[in-house]
Amino acid sequence: MLLFTLTTFASGLVVHHTDARFIAPCALKSRNATEEVYTPLPRFSAKDLPVSWDWRDVDDENMVTTDRSYSNPKACAGCWAFATVHTLSDRIKIQRKAAFPEVNLSPQPLLTCGYDIGNGCRGGGVIDAMRYIKEKGITDETCSPFTGKGHDTGDICLGSTVCSTCSANGACEIPKKYDTFHVEEFGTVTGEDAMKSEIKARGPVVCHMHVNEAFRSNYRPGAVWDFSVLDEAAEPNHAAEIAGWGVDADGTPYWIARFAFGTNWGEHGWAKLHRSADGHIEKAGCVWATVNSDAWKDWTLYPSVKYTSPAVRTPSDGLGVVKAEPGYLTLRGSDGKMHEYLVQELGGMRPSKARHGHAMGGEQAATPEDGSPAQEEASIESPSPQYLIERPFIIDGHHSTSEYNKPSNKAGGHKAVRKPENLCSTYSMVCSADPSCECETGYYKALDSRAKDNSTCYLCVPKVPGIQVSNEANEILPESWDWRNVDGKNYLSFTRNQHNPSYCGGCWAFASTSAFADRLTIRDDRRWPNKAISPQQVINCRGGGDCYGGDKYGVYDFFYTYGAVHDTCRAYTATNFDDFLGWCPAEARCMECTDGPDGCKATANYRTWHVRDFARLEGADQIKREIWKRGPVGCGVDATKQMDDYEGGIFYQDKPNPEINHEVSLVGWGQDPDTKDEYWIMRNSWGSFWGEHGYMRIKLGTLLIDSQCSWGEPGENVRGKVVPNVPFAVGNTKSLVVANYVEMDPKGNAVDLHPAGGSAEESVEITI
Repeated sequence: MLLFTLTTFASGLVVHHTDARFIAPCALKSRNATEEVYTPLPRFSAKDLPVSWDWRDVDDENMVTTDRSYSNPKACAGCWAFATVHTLSDRIKIQRKAAFPEVNLSPQPLLTCGYDIGNGCRGGGVIDAMRYIKEKGITDETCSPFTGKGHDTGDICLGSTVCSTCSANGACEIPKKYDTFHVEEFGTVTGEDAMKSEIKARGPVVCHMHVNEAFRSNYRPGAVWDFSVLDEAAEPNHAAEIAGWGVDADGTPYWIARFAFGTNWGEHGWAKLHRSADGHIEKAGCVWATVNSDAWKDWTLYPSVKYTSPAVRTPSDGLGVVKAEPGYLTLRGSDGKMHEYLVQELGGMRPSKARHGHAMGGEQAATPEDGSPAQEEASIESPSPQYLIERPFIIDGHHSTSEYNKPSNKAGGHKAVRKPENLCSTYSMVCSADPSCECETGYYKALDSRAKDNSTCYLCVPKVPGIQVSNEANEILPESWDWRNVDGKNYLSFTRNQHNPSYCGGCWAFASTSAFADRLTIRDDRRWPNKAISPQQVINCRGGGDCYGGDKYGVYDFFYTYGAVHDTCRAYTATNFDDFLGWCPAEARCMECTDGPDGCKATANYRTWHVRDFARLEGADQIKREIWKRGPVGCGVDATKQMDDYEGGIFYQDKPNPEINHEVSLVGWGQDPDTKDEYWIMRNSWGSFWGEHGYMRIKLGTLLIDSQCSWGEPGENVRGKVVPNVPFAVGNTKSLVVANYVEMDPKGNAVDLHPAGGSAEESVEITI
């Protein structure tokens, strides 16, 4: 056992505080310490409290939500906001018994709109934050992702701060409906036994402590850090979630705490802190809150709504031309054009009605010109969020069938992979003499050592065997399967939104990383730590495409050779990585930011996961068997304007000559009890407010949904492997793998042998 103090281990080993990262104070005394408590607090006697308790593993159930970091994509001293939403998200999961969907509340509304509760990215009060959420509510990450900015940095509180999503035309709109979560009661708790009672009875709490650079730089997994050596005058300056307690092998008691430094730090972002009856943490006090369950009381996996195709409107049904009103503001959109918007106050946190037009927001969306009214409004003491409703010049109310058949404004992320014009041979007995020949995604360019005339020739050989699920036992497929509910347990990772903070055609990255994270979760039987794979790293490194589109198969290829990283390594920014110092530099893969002189820099190490095998699928039966036996798969689909408006039921659309323009994943299938029509359960990346909590039931065969599917299977190490964050080794035409291959399987599977050094756990040299 290791006991950390500020300078020494219990063993006497001196810890040198070299390369310490600056850590700014991020938790302030609450401006209003009034509590709102209406029911008695839970209290257990000391003898009734267990020796250990850990919400990460209660009777083999992981009851905590996904880890987040305030050090990515920018430096923001927002621990107070992150500890608050981490704790409330976990309490929601506990209240809902870990049922689908996982809810990850967003810290961004607190940082941007919380003028009365703190200084944004320069610290805030936890009690104040709980009061704000009780009064105004808060949304999830798919509505409002963390941007690394707050009102202290000039971020303006708008309706789009609370919830928005963006389209390919550069406009961002507030969804017609979205979920808002409210705190019911909140208060403080001090003392060891009182803290234990609250944690065990109702869930994690937010605790205060004094944290400095030494802790962040020197804490190591498995150690117990002791804050008791702090000077008595050391004021709490940090907030962290505490989700349990325990006793080390040598009898040292500790708290189990989550810090928002990212999963690359500590034990997947967590740490053990010394526990005592009257220690630094116990005296500093903690904050608890209960969450109103009204937000999810009507949630169900299969809403009893029957989908009907949208009615075809006639011109007489049109809205006509909307008249101009006073109070319009001119803003520049991410499309480079000027737009006019009406500023209207958003009451509380909910839209009062469905709206026509668009509201602008997001880092690359609309930004007010200097001296604009919006900036003046931001300077008042406590502004309410604002709608920016675009002024329509002409609204045509006529919607024809052809209109609904048009591509969705949210699609555009699928890009057909270019087939090389000069393709090297893929047949093992024939090779290409031309050294300029190329290979498709998923193949190595290799030298064939068996040329009869000793000439140099080239061959494209598969990287992986592509072994499909076997059906030698002739197992009958179940009539339905849903990874969101297998024997009452949810095996899927959280819902995502690729179009916030701005539009990015990254569906290919989201479909493949979500399916891969789901497979890791399935393989690890839902255990902590939660699996969250970063789509931004894939976009940064062009691992299959970029924000202008891509192909999911390229992601599997990238993960096979180079590996995936956690979301906290590279938070989603909906942008391409343009500052290339070489292909996929270290900071494009894993980065952390602080307020100190170092700013943002690449981490020394990161945890990575590899794909060990991948292949394409053919036909509904093969897709079903793959989902059933190993997990979700990625598929292409023709996303239409009709799909944009989907709110529930079994979707269908008969479109002539559909073309794939979007990537999604399939997590199961079912059958309509009335019509007996079969449907796929499709995961989209358009936010929790779209469809059925971000999902769609879509009739088999609709819009090519089951025509281009593939899978990528994780390697054996589902917990990942820590590797140095160093430049990737990329080969050239002079460093080719020498092929030593046998005949191609007549069934079309990959060849029997594979290149040396081609292991999914090792780096290999390839030709690009």
